Amino acid sequence: MHATHENPENPGVPRHMRERGGPRATAPSPLRQWHVGVALWLLGALALAVMAFFAHMEPLFPGDAGLVALARDANHTALAPALNFPSEANNVPTGGVIYLGAILVFAVLKRIRAAICVAFTTGIGGALNAIISAVVGRPRPAGAHVSTVGQIDTHSFPSGHVVSVVGLFGFLLFLTILIWRARPALRPWLLPLQAVCVYFLALIGFGRVAEGAHQPSDVLAGYLLGALLLALAIRLYHWLGRRWAAHQAQKAGARAA
Repeated sequence: MHATHENPENPGVPRHMRERGGPRATAPSPLRQWHVGVALWLLGALALAVMAFFAHMEPLFPGDAGLVALARDANHTALAPALNFPSEANNVPTGGVIYLGAILVFAVLKRIRAAICVAFTTGIGGALNAIISAVVGRPRPAGAHVSTVGQIDTHSFPSGHVVSVVGLFGFLLFLTILIWRARPALRPWLLPLQAVCVYFLALIGFGRVAEGAHQPSDVLAGYLLGALLLALAIRLYHWLGRRWAAHQAQKAGARAA
């Protein structure tokens, strides 16, 4: 018999096995990550479809009434203005100004990829929300007064405000994370922007319920649809980056030739 020496970096695994290519931790392959991401996206889409089916059949989901009561109680506290601001800021016309302004700012800064992705989440999100809302046809809560473009009558499921906020502020948060990793010196400047993004993302749903514009299940569906679109926008952003890099490399090769 001979003594085995454990690897101090990985207790429990003998050193000779580590050195000879024995068991070692490996990062998941990009293909595996892609498969997992696609599977999760499809599960999310399926969950949204199931919610839409039941929302078409029922005006309330279990738990909706209780959560509405809690939100309205909180809405009578001194924190109400801060809790409702993300919802109010996204009403017509200020919401449109925010989203159009974000696209224009990215375009002026020559961040065309970001401008395209924000336009994608805003345009496709609005279109899908309108289609799902019309098909499901769930009525809004009693007494709801909602400002819409042209005062068009809209239904309750899903929450369009939530879809839009997740699309824009979720994408902004994604960009700040990329910059955080690439340029550590800018981290102190990124923190306030990240805080604003989290603030809007966390409280947009509360405001829509507290103001009586939506049921909590409408808000949940809005978060889900927004997250699905955000995932596509992030994928689009990376794809555009690869295409641009390939285009630049091709141009450089042509000049060198």
